[in-house]
Amino acid sequence: MAKTSYYVAVSLDGFIAREDEVMDWLSNYTAPLETPYDYEPFYKTVSAVVMGRKTYDKVLSFGKYAYPEKPGLVLSRNADFEVKEPGVESVSSNWKEKLEAIKVSSEGRVWLVGGGEVANLFIKENLLDEIILTIIPETIGTGIHWLGSVPLSSGWILSEHYISKNNVVQLVYAKR
Repeated sequence: MAKTSYYVAVSLDGFIAREDEVMDWLSNYTAPLETPYDYEPFYKTVSAVVMGRKTYDKVLSFGKYAYPEKPGLVLSRNADFEVKEPGVESVSSNWKEKLEAIKVSSEGRVWLVGGGEVANLFIKENLLDEIILTIIPETIGTGIHWLGSVPLSSGWILSEHYISKNNVVQLVYAKR
């Protein structure tokens, strides 16, 4: 059975994007990190992706859909919302059952792609198995918090940590 992983890059002050959803502060950190959780090695462990509607729209704003070979779910409050990517399904109800079916039929990881609101929901529902937090040494002041804006309390255990040559820190937390 696959585990659910929230793999996310955040600013040093805890944001995944500026308030206007711009992520320009990441542009100086595109070189490989040379850690086991660099993007390429991580992505090879991913069997499926899950994201919220806002993240899905953001992914599409970069051009084409970034995960074409991975099945996935896009969570939306709008029951009429549809996605066009093969193997990707939009869900507004019974999403927990669909997530469980993906986890049971997959190996490796189901990647929760971006989205603090969905990450917050997954933690509240006890559906997140690990957090892989890539901390970029930039502060941006305000923005979209990596765990949403709703108060949240949950315990985690640090299982791994890495520091790259360009001072990026990766922390891997397992569910307690």
